[in-house]
Amino acid sequence: MKQYLAFDIGGTFIKYALMGEDGSFLANGKVPTPTDTMEHLLEALEGIGRRYGGEYEEVAVSMPGRIDTAAGMAYTGGSLVYIRNAPIGQMLEQRLGRPVCAANDAKCAANAEAWTGALADVPNGAVLVLGTGTGGAIVLNHQIWMGNTFAAGELSFLPTRFQGITHSLRENAPEGWRSLWGSYASATGLLRAYAARKGISPEGLDGLQFFAAYDAGEPEAAAALEDFGEMTAAGIYAVQSLLDLGRYAIGGGISARPEVTDIIRTKLDEIYAGIPFTAFGKPEIVRFRYGNDANLIGALRFLLHKA
Repeated sequence: MKQYLAFDIGGTFIKYALMGEDGSFLANGKVPTPTDTMEHLLEALEGIGRRYGGEYEEVAVSMPGRIDTAAGMAYTGGSLVYIRNAPIGQMLEQRLGRPVCAANDAKCAANAEAWTGALADVPNGAVLVLGTGTGGAIVLNHQIWMGNTFAAGELSFLPTRFQGITHSLRENAPEGWRSLWGSYASATGLLRAYAARKGISPEGLDGLQFFAAYDAGEPEAAAALEDFGEMTAAGIYAVQSLLDLGRYAIGGGISARPEVTDIIRTKLDEIYAGIPFTAFGKPEIVRFRYGNDANLIGALRFLLHKA
């Protein structure tokens, strides 16, 4: 069986795995992501590549940003702002001496779930990655929809309030961001809703603290989860009006708790019951099958199916 090296470049860590062509993990680990320069990022990836020597034939990369997978070009790099208009495929091929295929991280997650995961049996679906914002990717006719500028599925930017959105974003960036879906349908949004109800700062809060409060029966935590569910379901309803998808797979750290998908599903049911003349179908809401491994598995699938 052929072996491949896969990288998942995140804002905090680079996860990596030596993988079989069936998506199996033969070895894996992680190292901190350099946040200063492209050179240091390439050095980190090269160091991992050397560790496995001749054990792999090609390299698959999941990374943030607007990525032209066919051309191996990273136009942006998400929070890694030093990545801009970088021929990432060519750069890594020179370092590792192997063919490289790179793709956007949310699209990799969707590719994994569409391959053998939660979206495998539906032709049209989407993934939502609930983190700092609302990571997203769309699957149409079993294929990842890239979009005209390779940015289809950037659901964080779905407006929640059209009136005055340009003015609010221009005049007050922090408040303006709250006119966009990523400020609500995300782990950040859930924690902000909880902090607002508690009258505390959201700084320093994390998902573990929130669910500890929820499990302890704090009414503010239960109400915040309701707020989060309503806003997430409303956004899904909006996306449905355009794409009429069959299923949404929910990922991100907080999705490990079944209450997250349960509340989204419940609130979506309420919307459809409240708008009986809705002209489009109600999708299923499920969790990722592959969780935090989805990006690595999906990157491998992009590599195996490249033109």
